[in-house]
Amino acid sequence: MQRAGHEPTWEEFTQAFRAHYIPDSLMEQKKREFRELKQGNKTVMQYVQSFIHLSQYAPEDVADDPRRAARLLNGLDPTLQTHLGRRYQSFTDLVDTALDMENRLWVANEDQRRKR
Repeated sequence: MQRAGHEPTWEEFTQAFRAHYIPDSLMEQKKREFRELKQGNKTVMQYVQSFIHLSQYAPEDVADDPRRAARLLNGLDPTLQTHLGRRYQSFTDLVDTALDMENRLWVANEDQRRKR
C-alpha cells in the first residue's frame, strides 16, 4: 500500500502490477524458460528478441550490463560463442558483433557450398 502523496517508482509499479496480475507459477515458468533459453535453430535476432522478452521475468539475472551480456553469450550457438570470445564492450556491442559474425559465417558457408 502506498502512502498518500507518494509517487511510485517504475520498479515499485512493476512489482505491484506483477504481484496483482501475474501468478507466481507463471513467473517461475517464464523465469525457467529464460534460464534455459538457447539460440538453437533461431537466428541471432530471433534469439535476442526471445531473450529480451523473457528477461523481464528474471530481472535479477540481468541486473547490470555485464550480467546481461554474459547470459546472452552463454545461450548463443557454440560456434558464435567461440568466434566472439570477449570481442564486445557491452550488451549492445555483443548483439551487434553477434549479428555481424552470424552474417560473416553465413556468407562463408554459402561460398563453400558454391565451390562444391
